[in-house]
Amino acid sequence: MTNQLFYAKGIFMIPFFILSLVAMTSCTTSTSRITEQEVKDLFNSYFFELSVDSEGRDGVYDLITSDYYLFENEKKYSMPEFLEFVDSFDIVDDNWMFSDFDISIDENSAHVTLKNSGRFIVNVESGRQQLDYDWLESAYIVREDGELKFKFYFSDTVSLTVTDL
Repeated sequence: MTNQLFYAKGIFMIPFFILSLVAMTSCTTSTSRITEQEVKDLFNSYFFELSVDSEGRDGVYDLITSDYYLFENEKKYSMPEFLEFVDSFDIVDDNWMFSDFDISIDENSAHVTLKNSGRFIVNVESGRQQLDYDWLESAYIVREDGELKFKFYFSDTVSLTVTDL
């Protein structure tokens, strides 16, 4: 009789255990691992929003956290301050090329280092100039509300060549 009682308890415990397991796993939110392609796509979107080809730059705010900042030209910028700096140039055309990505990823963040080469055609008092930059850059990206966003960006100018056109 005792063995039958343990057997009966065991039969009822198995469904209880399975239901408990299902309940526990359904309560946790599953987030997939960030991919390198998602990180590269974020860079492309970010620089598209900064480009003169973009219709306004408001879209860049969807790609950054509310506490985002960047270091460039030995200065810390908020996004509004950086856009003001960029707007101080009369840029006619721009282009960026990214290379040598080194991406470290976990479920909710990514750290990236890369080389960025930029070409800008700008109007100046004497006519036009082409500015060719090479930067070493680093960024910290986080998942916020399910979306990847830049939290921090660092850019160090390695070289600049100015050519009168």
